[in-house]
Amino acid sequence: MALALEHRPVGRASGAQVSGTLVHLLRTVPGRLISAWRRHRVERELESLPFDLRKDIGFRGWDKTAR
Repeated sequence: MALALEHRPVGRASGAQVSGTLVHLLRTVPGRLISAWRRHRVERELESLPFDLRKDIGFRGWDKTAR
Protein backbone atom coordinates (compact mmCIF):
# COMPACT_ATOMS: atom_id res chain seq x y z
CA MET A 1 0.00 0.00 0.00
CA ALA A 2 1.35 3.42 -0.89
CA LEU A 3 0.23 6.92 0.01
CA ALA A 4 0.67 9.82 -2.37
CA LEU A 5 -0.18 13.39 -1.54
CA GLU A 6 -0.78 16.08 -4.13
CA HIS A 7 -0.72 19.82 -3.64
CA ARG A 8 -3.03 21.83 -5.87
CA PRO A 9 -2.76 25.61 -5.71
CA VAL A 10 -6.04 27.47 -5.30
CA GLY A 11 -7.20 29.39 -8.39
CA ARG A 12 -7.51 33.14 -8.32
CA ALA A 13 -10.87 34.73 -7.61
CA SER A 14 -10.65 37.24 -10.48
CA GLY A 15 -12.60 36.48 -13.64
CA ALA A 16 -10.52 34.73 -16.28
CA GLN A 17 -10.94 35.27 -19.99
CA VAL A 18 -11.56 32.34 -22.30
CA SER A 19 -8.18 32.66 -24.00
CA GLY A 20 -6.49 32.88 -20.60
CA THR A 21 -8.09 29.63 -19.46
CA LEU A 22 -7.08 27.86 -22.66
CA VAL A 23 -3.47 28.95 -22.21
CA HIS A 24 -3.61 27.93 -18.56
CA LEU A 25 -5.04 24.55 -19.54
CA LEU A 26 -2.34 23.99 -22.16
CA ARG A 27 0.34 24.81 -19.58
CA THR A 28 -1.03 22.74 -16.70
CA VAL A 29 -2.13 19.52 -18.43
CA PRO A 30 1.38 18.33 -19.39
CA GLY A 31 2.66 19.16 -15.90
CA ARG A 32 -0.17 17.22 -14.28
CA LEU A 33 0.45 14.24 -16.57
CA ILE A 34 4.15 14.23 -15.70
CA SER A 35 3.33 14.54 -12.00
CA ALA A 36 0.86 11.65 -12.16
CA TRP A 37 3.39 9.45 -13.99
CA ARG A 38 6.09 10.22 -11.39
CA ARG A 39 3.65 9.42 -8.56
CA HIS A 40 2.76 6.15 -10.27
CA ARG A 41 6.44 5.20 -10.62
CA VAL A 42 7.19 6.02 -6.96
CA GLU A 43 4.19 3.98 -5.78
CA ARG A 44 5.33 1.00 -7.87
CA GLU A 45 8.86 1.27 -6.48
CA LEU A 46 7.58 1.39 -2.91
CA GLU A 47 5.27 -1.57 -3.48
CA SER A 48 8.13 -3.59 -4.96
CA LEU A 49 10.17 -3.31 -1.75
CA PRO A 50 10.33 -6.39 0.49
CA PHE A 51 7.68 -6.59 3.21
CA ASP A 52 10.18 -6.27 6.07
CA LEU A 53 11.73 -3.14 4.59
CA ARG A 54 8.32 -1.52 4.02
CA LYS A 55 7.39 -2.37 7.60
CA ASP A 56 10.62 -0.73 8.83
CA ILE A 57 9.84 2.55 7.07
CA GLY A 58 6.30 2.70 8.44
CA PHE A 59 3.94 0.85 6.11
CA ARG A 60 1.33 -1.23 7.89
CA GLY A 61 1.10 -4.95 7.37
CA TRP A 62 -1.88 -6.71 5.80
CA ASP A 63 -2.07 -9.36 8.50
CA LYS A 64 -4.23 -7.50 11.04
CA THR A 65 -6.08 -9.84 13.34
CA ALA A 66 -8.89 -8.79 15.64
CA ARG A 67 -8.55 -10.14 19.15
